[in-house]
Amino acid sequence: MKLSKLYCSDDRFKNITFNLNGLNVVYADVKSNAKEKKNSHNLGKTKLSDIIDFLFLKQIDKKHFLLKALDDEKELIFREHIFYLELLLNNEKYLTVRRSVLNNTKISFSLNETSVENYIPPANWDKETLPIGQAKEYFAEQIALDFFKFKSYTYRKAISYCFRTPPNDYRDVYQLAKFGKGKDLHWKPFMFDLLGFDGNLLKKKYENDIKRENISQYIDSLKKEYSINVGDRDELVAEKKILEKSTQKIEREIDVFNFYEQDKSLIEKGVDKIESKISDLNTDSYNLNYEIEKLSKSIKNKFAFDINKVKKTFQEAKLFFPDNLKNDYSALIDFNSKLTTERNRLLKSTLRKKTTALKSVNEKLQGLNKEKENLLSYLKDTDSFRKFKYYQKELVKSEGLLVTLNEKISNIDKIIGKEDQKTDFLKEIEGTVKEIKKTYQSTENNERYSDIRDNFSSFYKDIMDENAFISWNINTNNNVEFIPPKVQSKNKIKKETIQDEGTTYKKMLCVAFDLAILCAYNAESYFRFVYHDDVLSQQDNGIKNRLLKLIYQNSERYNLQYLLSVIKSDLPVDDEEQIKYFDDKLIVLRLHDKDETGTLFGIDF
Repeated sequence: MKLSKLYCSDDRFKNITFNLNGLNVVYADVKSNAKEKKNSHNLGKTKLSDIIDFLFLKQIDKKHFLLKALDDEKELIFREHIFYLELLLNNEKYLTVRRSVLNNTKISFSLNETSVENYIPPANWDKETLPIGQAKEYFAEQIALDFFKFKSYTYRKAISYCFRTPPNDYRDVYQLAKFGKGKDLHWKPFMFDLLGFDGNLLKKKYENDIKRENISQYIDSLKKEYSINVGDRDELVAEKKILEKSTQKIEREIDVFNFYEQDKSLIEKGVDKIESKISDLNTDSYNLNYEIEKLSKSIKNKFAFDINKVKKTFQEAKLFFPDNLKNDYSALIDFNSKLTTERNRLLKSTLRKKTTALKSVNEKLQGLNKEKENLLSYLKDTDSFRKFKYYQKELVKSEGLLVTLNEKISNIDKIIGKEDQKTDFLKEIEGTVKEIKKTYQSTENNERYSDIRDNFSSFYKDIMDENAFISWNINTNNNVEFIPPKVQSKNKIKKETIQDEGTTYKKMLCVAFDLAILCAYNAESYFRFVYHDDVLSQQDNGIKNRLLKLIYQNSERYNLQYLLSVIKSDLPVDDEEQIKYFDDKLIVLRLHDKDETGTLFGIDF
């Protein structure tokens, strides 16, 4: 896939027709110095890569210059701009992407057999105003890059390696500026894939590391929040058992008092009912006591008749007391004695019954008075009320402690479960690490990696006339580490230098790496272009010439499209110190700092 045309609805924009093969030069004729407002950094050669990236469906926010730049009326400068990018696909068809600034989440596509003429947008659109998510899917289907088949990421992961801009993108061969603040998971698996290895190994390793770390943090948070230790579980269970018994005891105490709160009115009614019963029983008791007393007295009153006293009375009265009268009195006494004996027997029987009845009444009275006393004690005794409230508070406290203990035990069980998960993840990680180490022990057998590494070393040698190589190792965390390319001193193979730390060398290392990737994937459907912004800046003249020679040779050999930007002062010179200007056919965009018409957008902002 190559860049074919870039154009805009605003006629001030400098439309571009790219050279489909070989070198494409963005040339800036700059006469001002860096301190002036208008200099090479404001002309648009870097913004060019931003616009192309925008049309490769990069999602933007208000920090992006297209949505940030305002005019004097505080309106968006680019609100009316619609940009078009025509791509030559690897199947030789042309795909045009249309995207406006104001409605940048709606994308349109047009697929054609030929390129458009005079920057006139296609008349027919195969897909119009697709939401950006669907647009990315459709775009990926159309460009059909083999490398991204069956990958968990899309072409967006690699597109940034096609645009290197200073200074950040030249600081690291492998890690672009956009990955600088991200996690290794976000770019290392992709890079491992790109170098010809299995990126899923790294992805799985990082994901399991993250899961284990999340579990560890979760466990630490539980331990900190609940002040628990896994080794305290059985001790907590013992405390729980004791507390449960204590709670049950309190509940029983409350059960005794509980009706005080719940049935006060019933208690009062119960007291009235009991008092009524007591009143009736008191009456019964009084009557029984009265009757018993009478019966007892009756039983004590025996029949008394002394015949001698009667006889004496007769004598004192000098009356005759005949014997037959005496016999009559004796008979009467005997009759009354018998009568009294029978009456007393009946009275005693009645007394026993009355006494039993009185005992029963008294027992009932005793029970009712006790019950009344108990009820009245709950109604009148404030000390009982205080006890009731005390037990209530103790129950709440005990139940709260039980909840805490149960939570601690539950969370300890969670920790144990999470520890088991950690162990399982660790086993998976150990298996993944074993595979990574196995891969590390056979890098020489990886054809893709060998191809990339050979090309890198060859290209860097052609540019810098020094040896350099790329490599990777496994760090102390058993993760893959992409080591900055090593540059070796000339004629001293084993002596490494620190030249790879300099700006010039880093830039050339990046160039060599990007070209090595494009060449290695040349035999399949992949990107066929790269844009190196400001690549000739601050370079030795020999390096400039050797780099250009390398670009000419390999762009033809591998059918590549190489874009570079350069200002006049950075152009190479010949042996006579004369500037070597690029052929007009190679210059696809001319910029200058005379006025705003010399910028990419034809305006200052």
